[in-house]
Amino acid sequence: MKKKVIVLLMMCMVLSGCTKNTEVTKIDTDDGPTAVYKVSDEAETEDVQNERITDDQAMTAIKNYCHMTNPDLENIEKEGEYPVYWEVQSSDENEIVVLFRSYTGAQIRYYIDPVLGDTYVTEFVPQITNEEEKTDEEFNIRDYMD
Repeated sequence: MKKKVIVLLMMCMVLSGCTKNTEVTKIDTDDGPTAVYKVSDEAETEDVQNERITDDQAMTAIKNYCHMTNPDLENIEKEGEYPVYWEVQSSDENEIVVLFRSYTGAQIRYYIDPVLGDTYVTEFVPQITNEEEKTDEEFNIRDYMD
């Protein structure tokens, strides 16, 4: 009985930091209820995914996103008839902002959480809209990283 209690206490100490993707199941044994902890394999994956996204990764992922959502964009870039460019407009520990200047003249900004990858989009069209306006577009930038 003491061995089981010690083993369970040690497991609890080891697993106490694993709050994400941890399931606790109580099993009735001869000695009373026992907690069994199951840690998902996704815990390690989430730790890797929660590493901060760099400015270069953000810009590359936004380019990938733009090319995937607009397959003609690559040809428009190659032809060079209309100015198209991306730039990291600002970056700090809480947010990365990538500006995409579209061939239509629209200025599309991608606001990125550098840890989670959550991204929302705004659009400003000079001489058409008065200010930058949030769109309904939201996605996770990690889905477009190389």
